[in-house]
Amino acid sequence: MVLFIIVLRWSRLVALLALVSLVGYALRSNINVAQEHMAPELGLTMKDMGAITGIGFLLSYAVFQIPAGFLGDRYGARAVLGLAVTGWAIASLASGLVPGQAGAAFLTLIGARILLGIAQAATYPVGSMAIAQTLRPDQRATANSIYIGAALFGSALAPYTLAPLMVQAGWRSVFLASAVVGLATAIIWFLFAPKPTRPRATTLPLGAQTAAALRLLKDRDLLLLSISYFLHSAVFYVFIFWFFRYLTEGRGFSILASGRWGSLPYFMAALLAPLGGIVADRLGRRISVGVARRRVAMACLCLASALMVLGANLPSAYLAIVALGFSVAFINAAEGPFWATTTALGAANPGAAGGVLNLMGNLGGLVSTVAVPWMTAAWGWTAMLAIWAAVAVVAALLWLSVRVRRTDQTAVA
Repeated sequence: MVLFIIVLRWSRLVALLALVSLVGYALRSNINVAQEHMAPELGLTMKDMGAITGIGFLLSYAVFQIPAGFLGDRYGARAVLGLAVTGWAIASLASGLVPGQAGAAFLTLIGARILLGIAQAATYPVGSMAIAQTLRPDQRATANSIYIGAALFGSALAPYTLAPLMVQAGWRSVFLASAVVGLATAIIWFLFAPKPTRPRATTLPLGAQTAAALRLLKDRDLLLLSISYFLHSAVFYVFIFWFFRYLTEGRGFSILASGRWGSLPYFMAALLAPLGGIVADRLGRRISVGVARRRVAMACLCLASALMVLGANLPSAYLAIVALGFSVAFINAAEGPFWATTTALGAANPGAAGGVLNLMGNLGGLVSTVAVPWMTAAWGWTAMLAIWAAVAVVAALLWLSVRVRRTDQTAVA
């Protein structure tokens, strides 16, 4: 709360985006809490739950990244994000009112998660677009890193707040409470979201804007940066989806201990991630904005790689958790430079450019989420982490091929 107040004093837009990001991640995580009681009651298997999350949410979320960013460019963040957050509330309400029959429950839940994925696809492309349209170039990496980092607070806080509620009031209460929180967030956004100070792409005819957005798919620098983000996100998702299992299988922790210690990297990343944006913006006031962002992103990725290798090989499990927590923090600290560079490359279509970046990021996360079990079965946890550490270095090196000085021109306020 103190951090939110500080951010609010600095920028109302960033504070609101941080709130949207935090609530968004909490709402996408609610099914992970509810499924422990929901699946047995509805007669759903873990394979059913995997399909509901994978096909329902993750696929729709990835596919709609570019269309959501395009709509943000066209109609503005106030309208698009406000409607998107309202969609989160509707999807949560539908999940809480799911019928009791297994077949009908499966179809209802997968439909609700598809709606949630489509609505949440707007969060980061449109949010970064709003930052690009509202804040000075030397504030944008910081702003992006703050509101993206807030998502980790949502991931960490969801189990602590929703699990006790489920125990007291049942699994449906998890989704109904999420719907209320989502609707309240939408109202707050509509009431207080500032108007952008720079013109949007609505000045272009629809056909011209569409053609400009499609040209982004051929932009060499945006594609190289997006490939780097693909690798960056693949490494990040290793921790998001498999850190709990690493603690139980790789380090011998109990389930309860893994639950306590497994949240530490999220909190560390959320607290430290803004440093990447702050350093990039301050450095950019002395040298090229684009070069500053590149240097910080590369440094963060290389530090994350080194800490991952260190954590995997430390004999003390608790020191390993700390080292790996810092690794997650540095991975997340690169987010601000990634997104600030992307929206600058997008020029008049920053939302669509953000959609391209986040599409690749989610595809990278999907690849690593599927690959980790196979890799650990073949080589073990230590070797698996070493391989992904090398992937982080490759992601850093790809920044050298991006002509970041282009963004010095398109980033001018």
